[in-house]
Amino acid sequence: MKKYLYIIPVALTFTACKVGKDYERPTLDTPNQFYVNTQVDSTANTLAELSWQQFFGQEELAHYVQLALNQNTDLQLAIKNIDQVNLLYKQSKMALLPNLTMQVAGTHTEWSKNSEIASTGASRISKDYTARLDLSWELDVWGKIRREKEAALASYLQTQEVRRAIQNRLVAEVATAYINLLMLDEQLRIAEEGLVLREKTFALTQKMYEIGNESSIAVQQAEAQWLEAQELLPQIEQEIALQESALGVLLNHFPQKIQRTASINDLQFSTNLNTGVPAEFLSQRPDIQIAELELKKANAKVGAAQGELYPSLTISAQGGLNAIEASQWFNTPASLFGTIIGGLVQPIFQQKKLRTAYEIAVIEREKAGISFKNAVVVGYADVHDALVKIDKMTEREKVVQQRVYLLNTSLDNIQVMFGLDKASYLEVVNAQALALQSNLNYAELKRDYLASKIDLYRALGGH
Repeated sequence: MKKYLYIIPVALTFTACKVGKDYERPTLDTPNQFYVNTQVDSTANTLAELSWQQFFGQEELAHYVQLALNQNTDLQLAIKNIDQVNLLYKQSKMALLPNLTMQVAGTHTEWSKNSEIASTGASRISKDYTARLDLSWELDVWGKIRREKEAALASYLQTQEVRRAIQNRLVAEVATAYINLLMLDEQLRIAEEGLVLREKTFALTQKMYEIGNESSIAVQQAEAQWLEAQELLPQIEQEIALQESALGVLLNHFPQKIQRTASINDLQFSTNLNTGVPAEFLSQRPDIQIAELELKKANAKVGAAQGELYPSLTISAQGGLNAIEASQWFNTPASLFGTIIGGLVQPIFQQKKLRTAYEIAVIEREKAGISFKNAVVVGYADVHDALVKIDKMTEREKVVQQRVYLLNTSLDNIQVMFGLDKASYLEVVNAQALALQSNLNYAELKRDYLASKIDLYRALGGH
């Protein structure tokens, strides 16, 4: 049997070959910086390096984010998918090893007296005892199996990035739902103050009507304004209940009251707006990593498909103990036996089918390359757009804050003048409407500004 062993090292030499090209990342002509007029601190850590705990900071929000990460079903399913693909990857690593089986058998046959064997005068009893190992091994001469292993690894790493993508999205969605609730809380407070103010205006208008200083039409309009303010409260309360339910789904629990003590006026996220250079966030965004891993997988599949076009080399070996008597079964070396066979299989009539599969794999690789480059462009645009929102909302906030101050001051003055009968009811109604809407819009702007920072966190990949 030793004289056949030289076949193995020769075969192993062939396995050093590899079909297909090794993966190389496509050249990405990304800009050197994000073209937004946002002032950044070049010495600070980039946002992409901040964890969600560092970015959001606020204790109450952090509690809900952590709760979602622990309980959200989408994230739990992603983790199970990782476990599943990990098992498949481990299985792919075993493909390079030989297939080894063991068989132990004993047979006892007694032929009839009328059988052909009996007619020859030979013994009618036949015994056979065998214990053997069977080995079969497809040598990875062209590197086809190694390419399949590369594809399996890329699939496994993709599931890791999918989990990151879900976590990134989940953190952003919880934070968005939370700031929506804080905005609605602020709008409810504003609406309640507006209701009290309009109720007072209605009462004052009635008194002025009674002494002849206002018309009945003014009283009717004042009451209508008061009723309009009452209608606004259940609208906002409905939105609060729906938003609490939406956040509850993210936390994987049934609709219930979401406890919160923070105010939209006090909540702040990280003030560091240093995004780093565009090339850096390529390693942070899960969707870009998923797209690149898809390209790696497609590249490996091209090599595997190319390997199918070439002959496959297999080695089969069998060895063990065989005897016709149980007493001699383990009598060595007399009972030893062994065979070794080398085989070369070349597909002939399947060449067209295999060639088509290879050409399709090449096209799939080209498509994956296009998708990867597009993912980079989309990622850059997401960061750019979030920075633009932050920049412009900062400008808007300064203007709106001044406008709200002026309208609130004007309303206070008109209320006093109306009580002194020096301002008309229409002036009061107009001032109340402008102040109410302006304050509601200001609360919404604060929410939008915080939401733009959440968008930036998510656009940079978050972790």
